[in-house]
Amino acid sequence: MKVLPRLHKAVLLNSALGAVLIAAVGGAYAVVVSSDASSAKHTDTRTAAVSTGKVQATVTGAGLLTSPSDAGVNFTTGGQLTKVEVAPGDKVTKGQELAKVDDTAARQALAQAKTSLVAAKANLSKVQEGQPASPPAGSGSNPSGAPSHSASPAPSTSASPSTKPSPSPSASASTPPGPIGGLGDLSVHNVSYAVPVANPSVDPNLLVQAQAQVSQAQTALDTAQRTLDGTVLTAPVDGTVASVGASVGQTVIGTTYTSGAGAVPGAPPAPGTTGGAAAGGTPAAPSGFIVLTNPTGMQVKANVSEADALRLKPGQAATVTLTAQSTTVLNARVLSVGTLAVNGGTGAAAQYPVTLDIMGPTKDLHTGQGVSVQIVAGEASDALFVPTAALSGTGNQRTVTVVAADGTAHSARVTVGVESDTNTQITSGLTQGQKVRITTVAP
Repeated sequence: MKVLPRLHKAVLLNSALGAVLIAAVGGAYAVVVSSDASSAKHTDTRTAAVSTGKVQATVTGAGLLTSPSDAGVNFTTGGQLTKVEVAPGDKVTKGQELAKVDDTAARQALAQAKTSLVAAKANLSKVQEGQPASPPAGSGSNPSGAPSHSASPAPSTSASPSTKPSPSPSASASTPPGPIGGLGDLSVHNVSYAVPVANPSVDPNLLVQAQAQVSQAQTALDTAQRTLDGTVLTAPVDGTVASVGASVGQTVIGTTYTSGAGAVPGAPPAPGTTGGAAAGGTPAAPSGFIVLTNPTGMQVKANVSEADALRLKPGQAATVTLTAQSTTVLNARVLSVGTLAVNGGTGAAAQYPVTLDIMGPTKDLHTGQGVSVQIVAGEASDALFVPTAALSGTGNQRTVTVVAADGTAHSARVTVGVESDTNTQITSGLTQGQKVRITTVAP
């Protein structure tokens, strides 16, 4: 009586195990079938005919509008602002006065410099006439600080043959003992030599010192004049005032002009600065006490990839599209291609700067507007071409799979020319009408 229940339990257990096994096998089969089906649907093979037409290679990039006429201007002489003649939005012309600082000290310094120059020239005239030199104003000594020397009278040339003139105590063996042809003696570092002078009573030492005094006074006058001129700020170019850095009563700091080797001391500063390039190679906005913008001669500063930069050269045609106004497309041309990478760094692709000139009206454009650019890097008309996806390899020599009329296929080596994102020119290896295979993986 107890055997039947045990048998019943065994049958139920075996049935359950069998169901589990069948489900597992079925699931595994489903996974394999699904995997095969997935692999099959990602591969797409088709053919395309070798055609003739226009192939155009383009390079794209992004950048900003900028103008070479933009300028940030600063005072060269600092001080308290007494006038600010303009406000943001005002139109100005080149040479127009923009602002002024207190020039009281600068005018006093200029007047003093003029007085010193007059005195130095008067002193030079006295020395040239053989009169005693006047000491520089406030010095009590000669211009160089050295003791004054009176000119030694020239020995008489009417001495009898038996009477020989005594040589100067400082004369060397190589120096003639007396004046020759109206030459006077000048002793420097214990070496006596003859120096031509218009007037024998003129002390050559004092003459040199007086001339140096005039030169120094003239330099001081020029500096004082530039300092006074620097109290007035004028527009270096035509443009629109973008910003003003301070108001009347505030103090501004003057700038110092430096331009490296060859700079002329005291020369006026450059008319403006654009601030160079900001991080990432994009142009920085001009900076200064007053910033002027001018859309005349508007340019684009853009960055492109290293590979694309190698395909660019000045003169290539381009189009520029405003980021905020996609319907506004401007014609442009490449002005220059930079050779120094920007945006580089660890793990970052190198970018190279490209400058483009905008062709056509620019009055409605503004510095700093974002743009996208498309540059024509190459073009071929009536060219034999195939879809770029049909090619394998890199460089000028590539391979394609040619499909014959009977469906057979073979590999062929071809030479390529202009290459766009979609089509590539074939210069040898194929003829029009042939079929090439394109194998792609569906997304």
